[in-house]
Amino acid sequence: MATVFDGLVESLEKVTLLDHSVQEKLRHCLSPDFGLLEVLHADRTISDSEIADIKKQGSVDGRSTKLLEIIMRRGQVQKLAQALLQTKQFHLVAFLASNGVYNAEFEYNWPLSESQLYILSILDNQSEKLAQGLLSQELVKKLVERTAISEAEGNFIESKDSDREKTGAFLEISRRESQKSYFETVNCLRIVDQGYIASLLKKGVSDIIGDILPTDLNDLPLGIHRLIVVKAYIRMLVTSPERHPEKDIFKGLCNVSEWWHKMVTNPSFREGYEYHISGYFNRKLRRATVVSNNRYYLSWRITPKKFIDFMRHARCITDDDTRFIKCQTYDHDKIDELLCVVRDLSIEKYAVYIDCLRRTEQHLYADISELGGVTLKAKSIHVECENLEEIEKTIIERINKIRDKKLGYNLELEAEIDYLRRHDIEILDAIHDRGIIIWFWVHSEDGHDQVHKWRDADEMEPYLTRLFNVIGRWIKPIGREITSDWVIINGFQFNREVINLPMTLYMVTELNIDTSKGPVRGVTALPDKFYILHEKSILIYDGQTPFEPTGEISSAEFGSLTDVGACAKSSRLYAVDEGNACIWKISLDNDNQVEKWVSEITRPFTCSVYGSSGEVAVIQQRAPSSFLDVYATDGKRVRQLQLPKDLHDKEPLHAVETRSGNYDILCESDLVEMTKEGVITRRCKSFPPRDPEPVIKSRHLAIDIGERLYVAERYRILQFDSQLVYEQVMLESPKIWEPTRLHFLEKKKLLMIVHSDGKKVFVYNARPRD
Repeated sequence: MATVFDGLVESLEKVTLLDHSVQEKLRHCLSPDFGLLEVLHADRTISDSEIADIKKQGSVDGRSTKLLEIIMRRGQVQKLAQALLQTKQFHLVAFLASNGVYNAEFEYNWPLSESQLYILSILDNQSEKLAQGLLSQELVKKLVERTAISEAEGNFIESKDSDREKTGAFLEISRRESQKSYFETVNCLRIVDQGYIASLLKKGVSDIIGDILPTDLNDLPLGIHRLIVVKAYIRMLVTSPERHPEKDIFKGLCNVSEWWHKMVTNPSFREGYEYHISGYFNRKLRRATVVSNNRYYLSWRITPKKFIDFMRHARCITDDDTRFIKCQTYDHDKIDELLCVVRDLSIEKYAVYIDCLRRTEQHLYADISELGGVTLKAKSIHVECENLEEIEKTIIERINKIRDKKLGYNLELEAEIDYLRRHDIEILDAIHDRGIIIWFWVHSEDGHDQVHKWRDADEMEPYLTRLFNVIGRWIKPIGREITSDWVIINGFQFNREVINLPMTLYMVTELNIDTSKGPVRGVTALPDKFYILHEKSILIYDGQTPFEPTGEISSAEFGSLTDVGACAKSSRLYAVDEGNACIWKISLDNDNQVEKWVSEITRPFTCSVYGSSGEVAVIQQRAPSSFLDVYATDGKRVRQLQLPKDLHDKEPLHAVETRSGNYDILCESDLVEMTKEGVITRRCKSFPPRDPEPVIKSRHLAIDIGERLYVAERYRILQFDSQLVYEQVMLESPKIWEPTRLHFLEKKKLLMIVHSDGKKVFVYNARPRD
């Protein structure tokens, strides 16, 4: 054992500072009182005065904190690890060497989980009731014999005067032991006939919840009330160990929590929470069902790093929630606990949860949370052949690239994907586990039923065989085909109601614009300002309600302005001028200085600005071809892409850049995606019962943070997903009439629409329907 950990100590040679989260966990796990301080003093890591200062602290946590402050100040992490090794705190050596990230190699040589610590803390609060008969001399002896605690720790417990003090000392020591010692303690408790406490320590919070709740309440939206349940259960168990508190739990909970009293005893209160005991949520709690439906997939995919902190800073989760979540051993357990809280969030905080996912670049999981549907897992086992595992892994690698917008589809693969999309099914990703495990995202109840039918009719095997072999020929053929022998889709996955949270637009305001300076030609925005473009000037509006005009930008040189874009990074506006065939640059941080930026541009006189780079994309229609020109912030053209002849004939009108660096290009009767190399990778499409020809007479384009596209087309606003698949009509006549310009403000999720009469600008908030 020591040999393994010697190597870990050596690996810490160059480590001088620990992450704050690691220090925080270590503060609650470090045991400074049984030889650690003496070893550090003998090694001259800490001085006599510092030991005295540490020992002045009244609590173990206080002494640990003071010790860590000294160690961090001197950058002596390796010295601390050596001392921990000598005092046999192997679990903390492993914790330090792994920088707090669980490594299965150490198994039970690891600090306790937050669930275990929480149960110990509740027992500590009940130590007076526990004291009688718990810590017998026989139990302490067994704990020392089985090395659950050291001899010094056993003597320390026996030295206490009262049973309550002995119990408190035992629980404090247990908090700082390893998982291995924790489970040895459970065994010792059983040996001395303290089985009810042993059972309690062995169970986690989730197991206790499962014991307590009847089957018809398994989906009750508990959130932080889960901890109230556990606390009440333990209190009742400790008070009357001969009883079975799970049978009386609701009575106990009603004494503890008014919320529980109403939830359990008052049906009208439950109805007020829009909850049906059968496990289904009504319309106002559909998002809770969305989280439940996709909880398994999301818990294994969402990366907690930074995301949990963003959630805490946004006040979506409390500090207590954060501590409980962060102390889970595995990442997927952290996210699983977080999703328990997310289920109960209000619609406003649920939207913030989605924003936090996007801020941490987890856009796919934000889309699932935002739009709903169900994620389904299918495992394909294949007929044995040469190099089967290598072929499977190659196919999996390519499946995980399907959603990568930088890679073009071949016609075969596009046909297979379209086959799924017709049934409202998308491929998400895949992993290898003695076969190919592939995840599907099902958007509708009909799609859900269709997968069920395919499974029952044994149609999944031929479809996946065909799909995998098409993928095998994609990019670079792998030279061998595989055959799905059978496909496993567990039946419980069909026992879920498919809930969608379609995007919708809520009216924020209707700006009636003074047209004395001419009709409105365009609109753009920065987080604090709206900019309304007229033919000869740009009006500035405050970006907060009630959206009052605050200023104007004008120049005698303006000819006939037609479109405008804004860059928050450089604090600039770019205005397209049809009269002068140029683009003007307006420097907002330089007293709105106007200067000619790019000359000799041609129709359709539109532009878009990509926020992260500040690059400006301009469509140029020149006979006999059309081009997409991209300009850097210094006005130099950095890219020119010639559009195919069929796009030139369809009159390209506007282009926007996506996160992947591709360009979505809108024509009067088409919508395509093009790479920076000029390769068309996608074209818009629609599947029944949706509009078979959605793009007929388009005018302008906007893109949101989820890469959904909004198209101003005739008398309506259309929405397309990030794969250019038509989704829905967002607005239509009589609410909107011939929209001419669009702009989406990502920071506030506002869609701004210029009306055809040039007198109005509509401002809508885009969010999931509650």
